[in-house]
Amino acid sequence: MSIVILSKKVVKRSLGMALAGGLALSSLFAATQAHAAGEPVEVWISTSDPSQADSGLSTSARLTRKGDVSFGADTGSVTYSIRIDENATRQQMDGFGVSITDASAWLLNYKLDASKRAEVMERLFGQTGIGLSLLRQPIGASDFNWEAYTYADTPNDNNLNNFSIGRDKPYIVPMVKQALAKNPNIKVFASTWSAPAWMKYTNTLNGGKLKAENYQTFANYLKKFVQAYQSEGIPIYAITVQNEPMYETSAYPSMKMSEQDQVGAIGDFIGPTFRNAGLNTKIITFDHNYLDWNYPNKVITDLKNAGKGHFVSGSAFHHYDSGDGSQMTSLHNAHPDKDIWFTEGGFGTWNDPENGTHSGFDNMANEFINITRNWSKSIITWNLALDQRSGPTLLAPNNSNRGMITIQNSDNRNDRPENSVTYKKQYYLLGHFSKFVVPGSYRVESNTYGDMKNVAFKNPDGSKVVVVYNPQSSNQNIKIQWGKQAFTYNIPGKSVMTFKWHGTVS
Repeated sequence: MSIVILSKKVVKRSLGMALAGGLALSSLFAATQAHAAGEPVEVWISTSDPSQADSGLSTSARLTRKGDVSFGADTGSVTYSIRIDENATRQQMDGFGVSITDASAWLLNYKLDASKRAEVMERLFGQTGIGLSLLRQPIGASDFNWEAYTYADTPNDNNLNNFSIGRDKPYIVPMVKQALAKNPNIKVFASTWSAPAWMKYTNTLNGGKLKAENYQTFANYLKKFVQAYQSEGIPIYAITVQNEPMYETSAYPSMKMSEQDQVGAIGDFIGPTFRNAGLNTKIITFDHNYLDWNYPNKVITDLKNAGKGHFVSGSAFHHYDSGDGSQMTSLHNAHPDKDIWFTEGGFGTWNDPENGTHSGFDNMANEFINITRNWSKSIITWNLALDQRSGPTLLAPNNSNRGMITIQNSDNRNDRPENSVTYKKQYYLLGHFSKFVVPGSYRVESNTYGDMKNVAFKNPDGSKVVVVYNPQSSNQNIKIQWGKQAFTYNIPGKSVMTFKWHGTVS
C-alpha cells in the first residue's frame, strides 16, 4: 500500500505577550493563565488496523493530518485528563534517528535511482518528511554488512600507518552526506562492534577481548576514525566504546568488555587521547540492554571515584531484553549529572509480527513513549533499510530483522536500480515524534495512565507537542489541559495521535 504524508505548511507565529521584566517565572505561572484563548492545535494520527474506521476514517491512517481543534475553557470531565506543565522540564532532547548501516547504504546507493533516492532522503530527513535528526554509524563492520572489516586490518600495525576509511567511501560516506545535506544539524553517533582482530587475544573479529597492551592503540584507532570522518565533513557527536559489550558471538564482529575494561579504556586511554587531540566528541559507556543497568552505574561510579568522571558523558541503552525502560530512570537517579541515550532499537518478527495483529504497533508505540519518559535524550532505531530477505547481512538470509524501510533487491548484485520502497510502521510511529519534536526541545511534565500513554515536549520556539497512544480496543475521550484551558478529543482505539500548538502560559 502506498501512503503519502501530507506536507505541513510552517506558519510563523508571534508571541502575544512578553514576560514582565524581572518577574519570577513561577510567579507568572501562578498568577495568570494561558494566552490566546482558542489557540489552534494540529492533530495527526496513525492507526494500527487497516480496516479501522471512525469519523470518516475509512482506511488506515499513517501520520495523517486531521482537522485542527482549539483550546477553550476547561469544563466538564473525562476519564483521561492529561495536564501539561510546560515549566516543569526534564531531559533536553538530542532527537530521533536511525542507522545507515552498510546494508542500508548499499541499498540506497545501488538499488534506487537518483530521483527515488532523493525522495527517500526527503521523506526520512527533510522538512516535508519526518525530519530525522540523529544517525548511529558502525565503526567498521556490524552484523548488517557485506563483509567483515575494520579500518586497520594490517596485522601488528601498532602505529596504524595503514589506517583507512576507504572501505566506507564508495557508498556509506556518500549516503551519510546526503542525509546531512537534507538536515545539516544531524548529530552522528558512532559505535564499535570490534577492535581489529590483531588487537585481540583471539585474533578474530567475531568475539574475544582486547589485549591489555593494545588499549592505547585502540584509543588511537577511535581517534583516527573521528578525525577521518570529520575530514569528510561528517562531525562525530559521540562514540560508544563498544556495541553490546556483554555479548560476543562467532556470527559477526563483536568484542567482550567488562565494567572494569571500560573504566580503564575510558579513564586511562580514550578520554585522555581525545582530550589531547582536541576532540570534543562525547564518550558514552555501555550501549546494551535495560536490565543490565548496573553495568553503566558501576563504570560511571568508578570513573568518578578515580577523579575521571569528566571523561564519560553518560550511558546508552538497547531494548533486547524484558526491561521496560524504567532502568534508565534508575540510572538517572543514581547519576543525574550524566546523560542517557537510547541508541539501538531493532524491529522484526519477534516484536513486530506481520500477521494482522495489533501487537507490533502496540509494542512500538509503548516503547517510544516509555523511552522518552525514562530520561533518554534520543530514540535511534536500527537499520534504515533492508531488502525483502532482511539483508544484505552476515547473518542468514530471511532472518528476523526488518528495516525502517524495505528496498527491493532481486539479485544481490550492483545492477540496475529497482526503485521499490515500502515504509514500515516504525517510520510512521517514530515520525509522530521526529516530525514535531526538534533537537533542543525539553520533555515536560505530564501525568499518565496505565491504559492511556502519553509524553509531552516543549520546543525551542515555545511550541508544545503531546504524543498520546490509546492501547485499548475502543475509542476513548481524552482531555489535554494547559494552564486554565483545555480541549477534548475522541481518540480511536489502537491509535497514536500527536497534538501540537503554540502560545504561552505566563
